[in-house]
Amino acid sequence: METSRYNYYDILEVSPHCQQHEVTSAYEKAKSTYSGENPAIYTIFSEEEARDLLKLVEEAYQVLGNKSLRALYDEKLGQSGFNREELSFEALKAQSKTQMPEPPKKPLGKIEFKVDEAFEKEIKEQSSWTGEFIKKVREYKNIPLERLSETTKISAYYINSIEKMDAKSLPAPVFVRGYVAQISKVLGLDEKKVCESYMKNFKDSLEK
Repeated sequence: METSRYNYYDILEVSPHCQQHEVTSAYEKAKSTYSGENPAIYTIFSEEEARDLLKLVEEAYQVLGNKSLRALYDEKLGQSGFNREELSFEALKAQSKTQMPEPPKKPLGKIEFKVDEAFEKEIKEQSSWTGEFIKKVREYKNIPLERLSETTKISAYYINSIEKMDAKSLPAPVFVRGYVAQISKVLGLDEKKVCESYMKNFKDSLEK
């Protein structure tokens, strides 16, 4: 495993020349293969090994599923004398911020919705944020799932999973927190307050 730690194309079993949609398809397949819902995996790997492999799959997708990080990753692979750790998601993300700053988020544009003073008060006073309530706010503000996905650049699949708090369909919690922050910002919510409450409820749900 250590020798292929940063061979993200090998981890997802795709060609370096594959299209982006092939990366996503391979990721979904690999995630299904190494998840706990596939009992056959335990005839080959221990539960701990399967969990470690799933983490590698998530990291591989975080790099190859992002066009900017994938381009930087490919550039690193083509160079000689680089440290293997330079290919990690954290290292690539840090470097991308200095070399390729993220473009500003596409503005959502004006969307008309009927203001409900009672619900506005409920939103303001809400102390326990769940996926269900985030969805309620999104629908109240008349923002379709696809529109929110287009604006945040978060897949509709992930947004739907966040609203359902479906941990099995989501990447590592650190990425979930980032997604919730982006969604909160677009919905005009207090990012810090929503993230802290949502992640607490999210982690509590994992322990049930």
